[in-house]
Amino acid sequence: MAWLNSKKRMYVVLVAVFLLTFAIGSLAGGSIKKIFSDSMLELSAKGKPINILFMGIDDRENANNTRSDTMIVASIDPKNKKVVMVSVPRDTHIKDALGRSEKINSVNYTKGPEAACKVVSDLLNVPVNYYVVTNFAGFGKIVDILGGVDMDVESDMYHWDVSYIINLKKGYQHLNGDQALQYVRYRGGPTADIGRTQRQQKFIKALAKQMFKAKTVLTLPELIPEISKNVKTNIPTSDMLYLAKLAKSLDTSTINAQTLPGYPYTDPGSGASYWEPDREKAEIIIATLMQGKNFDVVGDPPSWINKAPEKYVSKELPTADVLQEKNELTTIDPEAGSTDKTGEITELEPGTGTDGEGTDVTSPTDSTEEVGTDNGDQNTGIEELPPETPESETPTDGSNTGQPVQQ
Repeated sequence: MAWLNSKKRMYVVLVAVFLLTFAIGSLAGGSIKKIFSDSMLELSAKGKPINILFMGIDDRENANNTRSDTMIVASIDPKNKKVVMVSVPRDTHIKDALGRSEKINSVNYTKGPEAACKVVSDLLNVPVNYYVVTNFAGFGKIVDILGGVDMDVESDMYHWDVSYIINLKKGYQHLNGDQALQYVRYRGGPTADIGRTQRQQKFIKALAKQMFKAKTVLTLPELIPEISKNVKTNIPTSDMLYLAKLAKSLDTSTINAQTLPGYPYTDPGSGASYWEPDREKAEIIIATLMQGKNFDVVGDPPSWINKAPEKYVSKELPTADVLQEKNELTTIDPEAGSTDKTGEITELEPGTGTDGEGTDVTSPTDSTEEVGTDNGDQNTGIEELPPETPESETPTDGSNTGQPVQQ
């Protein structure tokens, strides 16, 4: 019985090694539960692919669920012995049940890995029933146990903050566990998170070569405790054994991988930055990759995003000199007189209230008779005050003398 248990554990770890070829530090182990009607063997018998969601998390406080830093869907076609991978950027834009915008990496934190599988399944239009969640805290140790990995680092990579430091030099080199973690987590450069997903795919392929070397078997006793501490999955034990057998027939060097196509988008209302997926391509991407084809990762956003609001441009009005030349400018200068349409200065007489063209200015009256003045035609209709005002209504000069103010 002890021999059988030991053999079973050996198979579990072998499957864990196989699964690591499809995601960063994602090794099978941890809690197991059977929740599906069809096993992987049954799916294979029906000619259906096996889809697994691998998530890498940075859980330093041993929380139940945290945001997924890495999301990769591995689709295995047992019949044709093909494997494809789709990296889903962590900032991928989705809507919750109430229609509110959120990033896809928050689903594992708020609702758990099963809900993350459902969201990814809807996005890619394929059933995603299995998940493997690996804590980055144990990733470095696992890579060290496997003996490290050879990588060609594309450029100098540097990042520093309170919690983590990345410092890698450009060039082909053998990365240990900590350096490997730096490589797959680096988000610098012009492509940011999209570039990181592409580096992760490159790393997985390099790690696959390392893992299928004969010496890997010698590391199994050390791998077991790290796997059990840092990996959570819902893949049943029986399916793990099936995957272990299937792994022998797969050519990992032919893995076709790419990042989910889309474009960067900033919500004008909230200011939040998202990766807006191309949903039409997302629904056919697994089938397309199986055919050996790929899409451009960064596409053109729809025209309505690039359309800027029409900018107001003020109308340029002619200057005063131009208007005077066209005899269209009339000005009034109370001190110097007025300029008529001919450009000649006309003196304004005291008391005039017109622009010099003889327009009458009238004031409304009560019962007082209007008397015209002889101040030219311009003042016709201006009212004269009556010669005397009753004493009781005469305004005073403020000295309380009662004397009328001289007009």
